[in-house]
Amino acid sequence: MLNDVFVYPDVREGQPGWLIEVDAKEAERLAKHIKRYRLRAKFEVRLLEGGERDVWAIWKGDGEWTAHSLETKGEKEGEVGCEDKRAPGMGRRLILAGGLKPEEELDEVGEEVYKVRRYLRGVPEGQDEIIRESALPQQSNIDFMGGIDYRKGCYVGQELTIRTHHTGVIRKRILPIMIYGQDEPMPTTLEYNPEKCYGVEDIPQETSIGRLGKSRRSTGKWLSGVGNIGLGLCRLENMTDSKIQGENSSYKEGDEFSIGWEIESQVPQLVKVKAFVPSWHLTKQ
Repeated sequence: MLNDVFVYPDVREGQPGWLIEVDAKEAERLAKHIKRYRLRAKFEVRLLEGGERDVWAIWKGDGEWTAHSLETKGEKEGEVGCEDKRAPGMGRRLILAGGLKPEEELDEVGEEVYKVRRYLRGVPEGQDEIIRESALPQQSNIDFMGGIDYRKGCYVGQELTIRTHHTGVIRKRILPIMIYGQDEPMPTTLEYNPEKCYGVEDIPQETSIGRLGKSRRSTGKWLSGVGNIGLGLCRLENMTDSKIQGENSSYKEGDEFSIGWEIESQVPQLVKVKAFVPSWHLTKQ
């Protein structure tokens, strides 16, 4: 994976065009990449200036609209957007002129609420969670989220992606994980508790997840989190009861896993983690 993007059709002054929504930290690099490979194709590439457009995520729960501005900017000649089909309940995405808000009556919330919503559904986003030049499409659930065209050929990684699809062997996936304390019982359901805080925001990206109290190989990698929930790249046969074709599962009910990390001049930290397989994974297989 290079970039996690949404691509929107956009017509201006009668001319067809496209808006690409991408992680803000990667926008300039993606623009250079597109320019490099456009060859003789007759189109222009422009990075949008701050204040031109805002990207919104909006969703409806308990009869009330909620929204979070993603603060990605662009130029407006009409509303552009789509249903967010990455996972059930993700709502819609809208691109509006800078400073405008969606027409629906809604409550505006901050980034943490939006992150919690994604994490509970197991949806990674951006290159902090879908790590550039490291993450594979199926491991990042891009297949479940409708982001792979298996009829498209001739792209870097196409052979591996197609072979993985046809063999059906995917040993690792990004899953929602719940964090709990060393003296707390293992959770049975995935729930966000705003009163629980384990300092997970300080865990270095890709810190190994391992079996609690054992020195075996890594069973996963930490990606990001907030409060008591987050995302991890998990070995399915080790951390879940998922059945992997041709693999013998080593997971047993009651197995516990942990993350340990240390920040300079601070006491080493350790928390336990529990991985959950989202229901929408099972329905889309």
